[in-house]
Amino acid sequence: MPGCAQLPRGMEEDELQEKEFFSWEEFSAFFDAWCERRKVLFFVKNSVPLSKCKWATAPPRPDVVEALKYSSVRLVCKDFRGSSKPDQGGQQKGCCASIVLKMSPKKDRLIVTECQLTHNHALCPIEFAYYFKKGYLMANSCLPVRTTNKISKQFVGGPDVRRLLSYCKSRDHGVLDVLTVLDGLFASDPSAKVKLVFMEDKVIVQTIFFLSSRMMALSRRFPLMLFFDRMVGLNEEFDLYSVLCVDGAGRGREVAYCLTQRETPDLLRFTLASLVQSVPEVKLQVRCITLGVEIAHLEAVKELLPNARVQICRSQVLETLFSKAQELGAAEDERIWPLLCRLAAAKSPAAYQQAVQEMKTILPQRFVRYFRRHWQPRSEMWVQFWAFETARNVNACELLKQHQRRLLAALSPSPTVAQCMLDLLAMQVGSEAHELDEGELATHYRAICKPEPAGLIEEELGFARHGRYRFQETAEGYLLHDGLSKFTMDQALTRCSCSIYTSSLLPCRHLFATRLRTGLALFDPGLLHRNRAALLGAC
Repeated sequence: MPGCAQLPRGMEEDELQEKEFFSWEEFSAFFDAWCERRKVLFFVKNSVPLSKCKWATAPPRPDVVEALKYSSVRLVCKDFRGSSKPDQGGQQKGCCASIVLKMSPKKDRLIVTECQLTHNHALCPIEFAYYFKKGYLMANSCLPVRTTNKISKQFVGGPDVRRLLSYCKSRDHGVLDVLTVLDGLFASDPSAKVKLVFMEDKVIVQTIFFLSSRMMALSRRFPLMLFFDRMVGLNEEFDLYSVLCVDGAGRGREVAYCLTQRETPDLLRFTLASLVQSVPEVKLQVRCITLGVEIAHLEAVKELLPNARVQICRSQVLETLFSKAQELGAAEDERIWPLLCRLAAAKSPAAYQQAVQEMKTILPQRFVRYFRRHWQPRSEMWVQFWAFETARNVNACELLKQHQRRLLAALSPSPTVAQCMLDLLAMQVGSEAHELDEGELATHYRAICKPEPAGLIEEELGFARHGRYRFQETAEGYLLHDGLSKFTMDQALTRCSCSIYTSSLLPCRHLFATRLRTGLALFDPGLLHRNRAALLGAC
């Protein structure tokens, strides 16, 4: 280009020429550091996305397309079009400094094929500091970094998601797919709560916290005990964590989900803070929270749930202790597992101390030192004697394992973050019918009711399973819409305005469907208190 000095190649040109990158993210990180060191400003003049290329031979694998983004990119100096300042009576010619990347013939990497790094103007550190935006290349392929940095760690609503969708330039890092799922969530459930976290200066989703209005209702109704643990690894990058409560039927029910990149720090604090921000009333109502054995930074609980006792899943502690004993050289001894079980299930401090003393006689000193350092100071969190009284009758490990089995059955194979969210939301809807065992419930009601009212109740249970309803929580109770009519129910879910209930004073399909959704027991003799004549032996 005229006006550019054709100087001999410098060391930096030689260093950059033919340099290889196995992802656009890798190049972006390198280029940020390179520009900061040289105080130069470049922008993308033109590019060819891989997703839009037509291939005469075999195309690159989908994961390569996702990683590389482009088949070719040309970056030029900020002053490519020339300065508006006159130079010797005329306008300064544009700078021809440029860099070209192309996909390699093997279609597995990007290579710098051309680089001209000589500028025809002085480099200004002040100008660089003003205009330079770290992460610009990553943002250029999807969303502006200034937008993701600003919205990161904040709750977003439907309008926020639609605005982000309008900014998206391409399908990048699954961001567009995630936003599309969130747009659908807010369309069907405007009261849902979602918090997005992006990696700083990168358009990469790090964490998504979300809960539906149904999950919020469950947390308000059953806040006494919560459970938090890592449930499944979705893929090599992301893990899924769940917060559960125990409903009126003793089942574990989801009250919040957190999808996050592996090794994300301080996840317990983030999740609990997000839950309390979503449902403020639970802050003082939670009395016990049981955590998985690998959850760190337990001190966050006292700050965010001041009335809650911390427990660690007892069965997980047992498994950890047994594995550590083997790792530290314990001999094969059939007494070890029963001893550890007695230790965890101790009914008194004396029984616990006795088990500790016995441990010293049959386990290596290395293990005893490990136990004293890591687990004895926290014995009140996992030994049964010190457990929260109400939690003693709840098998936390089994509850978490049951939830994990449900997740594994519901999640698609090797799901993306967006697909996982779709599966989790679908599981919320589908779980209601799955959890309703008509036969067992009908048997319970036949045991206390006369044949005719028992038959009516069984019929209503069937309609509760197969009906399609929309729910709304109100100040007085609940509002249910079946597509034709609306029915109101009280907070305790014992009365309904429908003709079935008002004519028979027996539980109707609307009460059963709403109890199923909100976690209340479906078999409840209290539902018959206004029609005692229906009970066996009634006068």
